[in-house]
Amino acid sequence: MAALGRSTEGLRERVGRRIAAHLAPGSRLCAAFSGGLDSTVLLDLLAGLRESHGFVLSALHVHHGLSRNADRWAQACEAFAAARGVAIRVERVTVERGHPAGLEASARVARHAAFAKCGADFLALAHHADDQAETVLLQALRGTGVKGLSAMAEARRVGGAVWLRPLLAEPREALIVHAREAELEWVEDESNELTAFDRNFLRHEVMPVLERRFPQYRESLTRLARHAASAAELLEALAREDASRLADGEGLSANGLEALDPLRRANVLRHFLASRGLAMPGDARLADMARQLVHARDDARVLLLHGGRALVRHRGRILVEDAPRETGWEVAWTGEREVALGEGRGSVRFSEVPGQGIALERAATGRWRFAPRAGGERIRLHPGAPTRTLKNLLQEHAIPAWRRTRLPLLFDGERLVWVPGIGTSADYLPPAASPGLLPAWHP
Repeated sequence: MAALGRSTEGLRERVGRRIAAHLAPGSRLCAAFSGGLDSTVLLDLLAGLRESHGFVLSALHVHHGLSRNADRWAQACEAFAAARGVAIRVERVTVERGHPAGLEASARVARHAAFAKCGADFLALAHHADDQAETVLLQALRGTGVKGLSAMAEARRVGGAVWLRPLLAEPREALIVHAREAELEWVEDESNELTAFDRNFLRHEVMPVLERRFPQYRESLTRLARHAASAAELLEALAREDASRLADGEGLSANGLEALDPLRRANVLRHFLASRGLAMPGDARLADMARQLVHARDDARVLLLHGGRALVRHRGRILVEDAPRETGWEVAWTGEREVALGEGRGSVRFSEVPGQGIALERAATGRWRFAPRAGGERIRLHPGAPTRTLKNLLQEHAIPAWRRTRLPLLFDGERLVWVPGIGTSADYLPPAASPGLLPAWHP
């Protein structure tokens, strides 16, 4: 390993160059500081670079509360940071022990939630080349795609901050050399020895065997990650191009998707789901989604639940909607200009408009409530016209079946007065020049 013979000064210079490539003078940089070897070396290096590079340095320690030594680690981190004049915040998190993906995943979710509150322009993480090699191998064993094989990026925007990994090209041995020469002290997390965790198993049982036979495995796996990242960027660019061409309102054209070859169709569907904040389905699940959504008859009503949302096909478009909600809710209205409907149903806002909406005198005297459709409702939309069933009106206005149960209907007692997207009962309209309260639903 060529890097192992590098001097401590060389490590500091290399980290300084990577920092300078991303940070402008005056930038706020927060170091994620667990107190272990890797983050201790990182914080020590950053503390020595802040004056020459002109950034404002702080540290964040995430207290998971999983070890009986957690309080002692937090105290050690506070002392280490104080000795270098670095402001540090200890963030206590709750780790869900019954997480379906396991304790490691639960701790990572809690940790990342704490990172999101770092309050800095950049968050520095202490991942190094050994971590990168382990990540690539783990992702390959899990059967990931090229995006997963690209592993960790040196710099990536996450929320309001850029996550920066200035040690990613450095082998762990280079960090050990620096720690020894700088006489640093760090804490040891006993859980790092537990091979029941996949990463620890690779680190202690697999990587030493690989190194005996393939001493350049770190460089090889890191190079694979770079190639995968390039391939993932090309696939993403193609997906954006296809999605833009197939865009139909807020969805995608089902006929346009059907015209694509299966691999390209799967690529744009993954992009579409990711752009809506949905988790990636497996290959078999994605193929089944495509079969049901894309190859359905034009008049078919398709609704698939995934990740707490609903994928639907309606009038030749593929859309992502909120999942159908339960019935039986009710919210009173006593004249407020905005009514929160609760439980993710959004709100209804009222605007004062002459001749439209609900006459002010009627609004002041009714027994008003918002509620979902129960069946059998009727409404008269025009003076002198007959009353119509809500069912027929919903069909005529092409409101999809899965949206009908979500509509917040406005009732005066038992009388239906207003339906989003359809209109207000003619019996409640104000005279042409008189003010009315015009409702609008904001899902």
